[in-house]
Amino acid sequence: MTAKRFLIEVSTAPGDIIGNLFRYRHILARMVANEIKGRFAGSVGGLFWHFLHPILMLIIYLFVFVHVFKMRIGGGGSVASSIYLMAGLFPWIIMSEGLLRGTSAVIENSNLIQKSSFPTEILTAKAVLAPLLSYGIALFLLMLYVSVVHVSADALLLVPLILIVQTFFSAGVVFLTSTLSVYFRDTLQLVQVMVNFWMYVTPILYPVDMLPEWARRVMYLNPLYPLVSAYQSVLVNGSMGNWTMLLFSAAWASVFFVSGAFVFNKLKYEFADWL
Repeated sequence: MTAKRFLIEVSTAPGDIIGNLFRYRHILARMVANEIKGRFAGSVGGLFWHFLHPILMLIIYLFVFVHVFKMRIGGGGSVASSIYLMAGLFPWIIMSEGLLRGTSAVIENSNLIQKSSFPTEILTAKAVLAPLLSYGIALFLLMLYVSVVHVSADALLLVPLILIVQTFFSAGVVFLTSTLSVYFRDTLQLVQVMVNFWMYVTPILYPVDMLPEWARRVMYLNPLYPLVSAYQSVLVNGSMGNWTMLLFSAAWASVFFVSGAFVFNKLKYEFADWL
């Protein structure tokens, strides 16, 4: 492949992926709805469990970090500390579940890929969008809460913008991991380890100020750090503050989405032969 041909394929892959998702948007919407409904099938609690999971996690982390270790994060007492934790925790739950489900989405739906010319990118997009819609309710309630407490509603208009950046970032990562899982079946186990590790090396449960100076510099190599920092800045302080963080996050999202779309678009026609 010549360099010119390579650059053309890299530049057109994201548009091809987005175009296919738009073309088959009705199928995508139906599959996302079925994914969410399927999680509640036969469940008495239904949607309540999606609220309970992040709330229980929040209570545990608040108890350990705020009441046991007496950590004051987010620039204040327990209320500010809880907002700080939720600002990082809720987006992380959305992204991590999408990453785990998306990594195995192609393998789990091999029958669709083998028996028909199914638009494969819908499977990965569904895995990213389903937790966004289900767990996103918790993030929406957090926005309502902080607007009543101390953050202006105008500042909260930035949250959907950050969420869009997060969605493209998550989709790019999932395109890479779902493609890799077709050829290397241990990918899901590696991603599970990475997700657990990634959470603790990102300032979600602790402020970045606790880290030594060298660790703060290295933190910029963590693609999740500027994204979480942007959420925390808006939801805790009521403003973006340092717009560099959002720009860093958008840059990381662009890199992963373009590279992920290119790899997925290049290899998706071989999936049926490997499944």
